[in-house]
Amino acid sequence: MSSTLTLDLADPEYRLNPWPKYTQLRERPVHFLPEATWDGRDLYVLARYDQVNDALRNKDRYSSHIQREGMLNVPMLVNRDAPEHTRLRKMANRGFSARLVRTLGDWVQDHVDTLIDDILVQDRVEFVEAFTTALPLRVVGGMLGIPLDRKAELRRWSQGVMDGFAVAAGMDPDLAPGYYEDVLEFSNYMDELAQARLGRPNPGDILGELVAQEESGEMTRDELVTMAWSFIAAGHETTMNLLGGGFKTILEDPALADRLAENPEDIKEFMEEFLRLYSPTQWLLRRAATEIDFGDVVVPEGGLIHVVIGSANRDETRFPDAATFDLDRANKRDHLAFGAGPHFCPGSSLSRLLAEHAFASLLRVRDRFALDPQDPPKLRTRQGSFGYAYLPVLVQKPGNAA
Repeated sequence: MSSTLTLDLADPEYRLNPWPKYTQLRERPVHFLPEATWDGRDLYVLARYDQVNDALRNKDRYSSHIQREGMLNVPMLVNRDAPEHTRLRKMANRGFSARLVRTLGDWVQDHVDTLIDDILVQDRVEFVEAFTTALPLRVVGGMLGIPLDRKAELRRWSQGVMDGFAVAAGMDPDLAPGYYEDVLEFSNYMDELAQARLGRPNPGDILGELVAQEESGEMTRDELVTMAWSFIAAGHETTMNLLGGGFKTILEDPALADRLAENPEDIKEFMEEFLRLYSPTQWLLRRAATEIDFGDVVVPEGGLIHVVIGSANRDETRFPDAATFDLDRANKRDHLAFGAGPHFCPGSSLSRLLAEHAFASLLRVRDRFALDPQDPPKLRTRQGSFGYAYLPVLVQKPGNAA
């Protein structure tokens, strides 16, 4: 049975203010929307917490192998199921391990300090460009062996990779012109870097670990390159949106900022509640691995499923008063912003590390910053994500700080 509800994935209102639509979506366990995708495919929508959580965790009922033909059917983590995904994920975990991330604190702090110092000597900055994009790209780029003098290309390549992932997840490719050429250029560059590492000692970064796995025969060069795509995506998208939106929240709520500055242990709680309320990845796709019977609606095997993480994280049955930011919410860590199950984001540890260091440092100089009242922030408009594309901030001199 089809739903009377309509859903246009390309509608700017759905991308910029999806919350009213999410409330409607949660009225039923599943919605069937005929010919709802950009290329006319039927779509089944899950928006309640329990259904979304199951779709992320239950690999017997739901498949992550969305693109099964064409140029996007490549061996990348987000587009594979077990056993191939299990093998690739094991290799990814070795390159992006929590153990490695725990050793990066001082190095990350150096990058944070450098970027903040550069900002504080200016009168006004666009914070997305100056910090939220720059920090994760510097860190992940460095872990992949990409020198800082290639940062302009890395930014373009990173956007190309993110657009490629969005197209793989169902975005109309016409909305991302040139993304494939940028991904190909990045792939060729990573191939050159990997080739130059062959036969040399492993310095202990991500690229070194990937090259070591290639040399041992565990990984092909194509898999190494597409793994680099995954690391760029895992270390960039969520972190960038968390940093921008989180900093805006701090600037708009002085009482919250004071509490976090006085109780730094609450910064982690702040991050988790922000991720719940404003999930950087709002939705993704799955296919039905088998026929799934929801009662009124039966999803056929192979059916395309719109899994709305941003709605699940605002489900009142799981998070009472869900639309309210509550730093003391007891179950905030039940959020699905990093996914769940076998495809849980491999960059979650790094994203949390970067954000914790960044917020702690920004809070120490919070009185130097203010949102520009003459130039309001702008949200990103790319499908499937939520975050700020433009965040102008005024910077006060030390003697003039409020």
